[in-house]
Amino acid sequence: MHISSVLSFTMLMVSLMSETEGTDRPIVGILAQELPWIFRVPGATSFVPATYVQAVEASGARAVPIFINKNMEYYKHIMTSINGAVFPGGGTDFTAPHGYAATGRIVMDIAQKLQDSGVSFPILGVCQGFQLLMYLAANSTSEDHVLVGCNATNIALPLDFRPDFNQSSLFRHASHEIIEILQTLPVTSNHHRFCVTDKTMKSHELQKSWQVLSTNRDVNGMEFISSVEHFHRPFVGLQFHPEVNAFKWNLGQANPHSHKAILSARHFYDWVVDRSKANNQSFANVQEEHDSLFSNYCPGLMYKNTSSEYRAYFF
Repeated sequence: MHISSVLSFTMLMVSLMSETEGTDRPIVGILAQELPWIFRVPGATSFVPATYVQAVEASGARAVPIFINKNMEYYKHIMTSINGAVFPGGGTDFTAPHGYAATGRIVMDIAQKLQDSGVSFPILGVCQGFQLLMYLAANSTSEDHVLVGCNATNIALPLDFRPDFNQSSLFRHASHEIIEILQTLPVTSNHHRFCVTDKTMKSHELQKSWQVLSTNRDVNGMEFISSVEHFHRPFVGLQFHPEVNAFKWNLGQANPHSHKAILSARHFYDWVVDRSKANNQSFANVQEEHDSLFSNYCPGLMYKNTSSEYRAYFF
């Protein structure tokens, strides 16, 4: 057999092996959060905004809720049945002993253990979810916080990329068009009153484990971190909301809906879905898989008025 034939056969086998190690049917878990007391939904104590489910499904995965306030056996089971996770935006109290942040800590701990055992398990943190990743990584407390106050509510911004951003897992395979849109047009939707800065990252030594990919400035000129990626794990944090460009229609909100805004926003959920395909975790059987999906629940309106609507899944 010619050497070229041997090499071709070897490359084919490596390709087939890599494909069998992953999945083309990824399922992404979306972390639920406490239902604010002002929204009275009978029987519900938690929710997931529908925009995150829509974004994950639009990028080619199915989605399941990761419930809060469950026992450890539940989290071990769900985390070894799904292929990736999203920490969504919101406004919860990270210091609360239960709920979104406490559950996020469990999910992140299990994801790290999976990674250490050879299972690539991605996490995408969005706005509050990005802040939670930083909060947990820094072992923050109410007295020693990685977050600082800022004013970046309801503004759309282009990204100010840092050197070597295009060497990251998040942007390495992004097209020139996507990068140009993100870099030159105000397409990232920001709705946050807290920020992570270079100073707070360094004070908690986060720069040793996390690469800052981009920054932005709030309305007062304060620079804040807008995207990060872990050096060794498939964990990404975004301070902005890519899911709103295609799926949220509130009048008066800076949610860009242009073709280029929607095109560039999809890149981020494509990333978590593509990275989720790298592991072959699954539910025990098809019935359990089907019973776990968001499609078993009917989204409802959290609020509806003349200027906005907000759909969510309630639990």
